[in-house]
Amino acid sequence: MSESITSESAAAVSESPVALWLIDRIRFYDQVDAETITLDAPLTDLGLDSIYVLTLCGDIEDTYGLAIDPTFFADYATLGELADGLSARIDGK
Repeated sequence: MSESITSESAAAVSESPVALWLIDRIRFYDQVDAETITLDAPLTDLGLDSIYVLTLCGDIEDTYGLAIDPTFFADYATLGELADGLSARIDGK
């Protein structure tokens, strides 16, 4: 588990490695206060503008071997929903 993930956030998402990974990546981008990154946080509040969405798409491809189009993010309102959607895509590849 990444050291940048607090024990509280890790406990909340321990069953979802993809959610942990997303939280870690968004914290790495450092666009918002790390303590505000929760699974129920709206994606629009996490600083994920078009540049960071493209960067995250590249990170997803590098980490999971899955090409994701940036429009994929438009289907999800919260980080938790995105994690669930991404998990389903990874499991179905």
